[in-house]
Amino acid sequence: MILDKIIASTKIRVAKAKENLSPSGLLKALDKAELKAPNFKNGLMSIDDVSIIAEIKKASPSKGLIRGDFDHMKIAKEYDKCNIQAMSVLTEPEYFKGNIEFVKDIKSKFSIPVLRKDFTVDEYQIYEAKLYGADAILLIMAALTDAEYKKFHALADSIGLDVLVETHNEEEVKRAVEYGRIIGVNNRNLQTFDEDITTCERLLPLIPAGKVKVAESAIRKHSDFEYLRGLKFDAALIGEAFMREKDIKKAVDNLRYGN
Repeated sequence: MILDKIIASTKIRVAKAKENLSPSGLLKALDKAELKAPNFKNGLMSIDDVSIIAEIKKASPSKGLIRGDFDHMKIAKEYDKCNIQAMSVLTEPEYFKGNIEFVKDIKSKFSIPVLRKDFTVDEYQIYEAKLYGADAILLIMAALTDAEYKKFHALADSIGLDVLVETHNEEEVKRAVEYGRIIGVNNRNLQTFDEDITTCERLLPLIPAGKVKVAESAIRKHSDFEYLRGLKFDAALIGEAFMREKDIKKAVDNLRYGN
């Protein structure tokens, strides 16, 4: 299962990161840093429509290279013109060709909320996300025990990070809503990587009122966006549909408004 491989790789990466900057050193750096309050959740609720979380992603395990002319700052600049409500920045290097430095670079130039999208398996990554300027982190229920989920979510809360909690099935949604305030439904099966956009409709009734509801994956065209509007999702996380297009602003406008 690809998720298991990514998690194993991530644990090795975190161990190496700790060798370069110890956990105590990371905390000291965090103490000295100018930290800002998160605005990811508020950003998603700032418009009376489905908010767009636009993703910066070079590659993926299922699709390989997605954008050959990849420049994270140029992409962020294009997104900043598009009336999107947040950016999702891949920081996993081996399978998605991301980098934590992308978050730091983007937050130094743009005020838009940023989600650090990675596979969180260690508290170190949560502190790291805050230090590099992220507004939110991702917690994937399929990768976490209940104890890990509770601990990681509480830590993020305590240092001022919003949390997008990703789910894929009924059991994960039921676990997620206990602590999560922003609940993502991923339409991609993490075992087969097959996509089914109706997954979000099937799981939506399990998410209590008052939670921010985010649809992820399989959102590629205007009719998909209209489908989410009809379901009353609060936000949609969209990456590949934008990353494959030369004209990003046109791609965002077409998806939101139609041709």
